[in-house]
Amino acid sequence: MMLSRFAENAFWMGRYVERVENIVRLIAVTEGFAADQSDEAAWAPILKANSDAAAFKETGKELTGANVARFYLYDRNNMSSVAYSVHMVKENARSLRHLISTESWRQVTLFHELVMAASKKRFAMSRLSDICEEIRIACFTHRGVMEATCYRDEVFQFNRLGAALEHADQMTRLIDVKYFRSEDDDDAPVTDVAWWNTLLRTASGYHAFQRTYSFNPAPADAAQFLLFDEGFPRSVKGAAQTALACLETLDCKFAARPGADVSAAAEALADRLDNPPERLTGRPLHRYIDEIQSEIIALANALFERYFSPAA
Repeated sequence: MMLSRFAENAFWMGRYVERVENIVRLIAVTEGFAADQSDEAAWAPILKANSDAAAFKETGKELTGANVARFYLYDRNNMSSVAYSVHMVKENARSLRHLISTESWRQVTLFHELVMAASKKRFAMSRLSDICEEIRIACFTHRGVMEATCYRDEVFQFNRLGAALEHADQMTRLIDVKYFRSEDDDDAPVTDVAWWNTLLRTASGYHAFQRTYSFNPAPADAAQFLLFDEGFPRSVKGAAQTALACLETLDCKFAARPGADVSAAAEALADRLDNPPERLTGRPLHRYIDEIQSEIIALANALFERYFSPAA
């Protein structure tokens, strides 16, 4: 039986790596949509999507693309930033050094060095796309090394569970960043095809989408694809199914019983994803995404109480 603190370390290592990847995706899609807008109009939504508007305001810096990008890439005081998250990846991995592969620990160390070295260099918006791509590739490499070298035990399952939950949550934020620009009007759906094309490319889903839809995406089609397409490994539903499969494996192979609260929260999330609203555009989509995020938070809280809480 594995100690609960190691299970929690594995869970959060997975979450933080996924958080890093998805924050650079959010930055990239925001930059891609910012060309014809003022900095405040373009970059305020990413702060709202991550509930960071107040934290950014406390920095005292002007709301510009460069300042927001630096806030999310390198500000160690921002718990949503790449620098903070990579630091936490390394701290959680350090506790698991005897339980993860040597190659995984080495990759974590190289990943940490990459981000820390970049944070000391002079930042320029002209390099933002390259910086985001470099960090994203480092996340892919980390995931590949873990997949290729780690033993399939409880550590691996809790790591995969954390990554899947974080991915589902962050993908909803990536989709939803558009709707913080909209008024609360159900009859005013956003129909910006160019934006959805940018989003699909940023989510690494453009070519997969074209295999299903051989024309420019209608907003509802693109939302349907990113939320529910089980053939697309980055969809919200695909990530949720991975998380539920990890729970089943922990229960059946390792006797880590999920308990009534975890099972109920998992069932509620699955039910929410099986029952979308009639319209997947505009404010109805925004409200539905809020509901999915609430179900993910409820499941994460139930997991903490069941597996990680000292009282448990």
